[in-house]
Amino acid sequence: MDKKKIIKILNEDRESELGAISQYMLHHYRGEGLGDPFVVKTFKKTAIDEMKHAEALAERIHDLGGVPSNRRAPMKMGGNPKKMVRDDLKAELGAIRTYKRHIEICKKERDAASRRLLKKTLSDEERHAAAWRAILKTKI
Repeated sequence: MDKKKIIKILNEDRESELGAISQYMLHHYRGEGLGDPFVVKTFKKTAIDEMKHAEALAERIHDLGGVPSNRRAPMKMGGNPKKMVRDDLKAELGAIRTYKRHIEICKKERDAASRRLLKKTLSDEERHAAAWRAILKTKI
């Protein structure tokens, strides 16, 4: 297993998760009073999920002997609730593509532990994307 390669992709994922946390929390704060309280609560709940992902990634990076990145991927800055949800869906779809690619790298590198972590995270991201799609169809 090429630990440096795995640490690099896990740090890329962590940076994306840190950006997602910031984006969701910003949307949570800016969304208050703009629309459906369910949507605002979903922003906050999703941010908490992303915090758990970032922490799990940091732990795995540390276990592999690496240093978890604290950089944050760029984020979208809000707008009306519909734009926020669209931006969040777009971010989730990008994360899904990246996690699928990184899972394949872990498989090739024979890193079962990182692969399991990324598969669980992928499942959460797919659930988030489904929630944003549903909200766009029914709530906004």
